[in-house]
Amino acid sequence: MNDVIRQKAVDLAKSIAESEEYKEFVSTEEVLKQDELAQSLLIEFQEKQQEFISKQLMGEMDEALLDSLTSLQNRLNELDSVKNFMEAYTKLVNLLGEVGDLISQELDFDFGEVYRS
Repeated sequence: MNDVIRQKAVDLAKSIAESEEYKEFVSTEEVLKQDELAQSLLIEFQEKQQEFISKQLMGEMDEALLDSLTSLQNRLNELDSVKNFMEAYTKLVNLLGEVGDLISQELDFDFGEVYRS
């Protein structure tokens, strides 16, 4: 990679790291990691989700497990740490999407199209 391009990419990454969107993401991620209830529910959700997917792959439909997953999801969505993290995550992803779109516009080449196909 060209040294000038590499340096501009590093500068862009530093600018993103200094953005409010990134700082808010890091801050809310740390709060979420420290929330013991949220972490416990997330682990339980992931375990049940894997179990549900495994059963689906074997052609089984476990309504009780699906209800349990829905209940866990609702409990997670009620937690401020989860809500704040998801909001910050969405803002950061939107910022990164805008950056990618601007690069695509300037190059007249939609490099993101590869990932949407």
